[in-house]
Amino acid sequence: MTLRRRQVLALLPAPFLANCAQARTLAADLKDGGYVIYLRHAESEGKPEPTLGDIKDCLWQANLTAAGKAQAVRVGQVLRELGVRYGQIASSPFCRCRDTAQLVTNRPPTVMPELLYHPGQTPNAQAATVERLRILVSNRDPGGRCTLLVGHGEPFSAMTGIELGAAQGAIIRPELTKDFEIVGFVDPTGVRNRAGN
Repeated sequence: MTLRRRQVLALLPAPFLANCAQARTLAADLKDGGYVIYLRHAESEGKPEPTLGDIKDCLWQANLTAAGKAQAVRVGQVLRELGVRYGQIASSPFCRCRDTAQLVTNRPPTVMPELLYHPGQTPNAQAATVERLRILVSNRDPGGRCTLLVGHGEPFSAMTGIELGAAQGAIIRPELTKDFEIVGFVDPTGVRNRAGN
């Protein structure tokens, strides 16, 4: 470390240095697996979807924009650079979610109806999606890998009170029995701990 770098670090407050250390630790820990990454799909078209149509038909859906595709590719690069290995890769049946998962991992996801969410669903169906999501993020991969779930912002917000932006993901430490801890976030710019650093 150069003298100039030592002088700069000496001027930084201890909480800032501690948070930077936590972010480095989280990035290193991701390589060891055991986390669930819940990623909101990347930027999509502003196309209205008033009713839930044939989920296999992408034509009526708000699909990824060119910028959204680039976001997903960049998130994939961020996670690859950290050495993240995937076990389960799953997505909502919506085309924007499937495409996001494919672009992030270069692997086709398992389509999981449990992750489907649409404003046209009944309140009971929406609540069921939130409850299933709670179970999914509480399960740890036994093989030292990370689980990637790509879905929608609304059920995650209903479950946690946290609103994810396009191509933003929560890094979750599963605690089993429908319990979990959100320890950080990932987006196209990198990984940070929950404190924001």
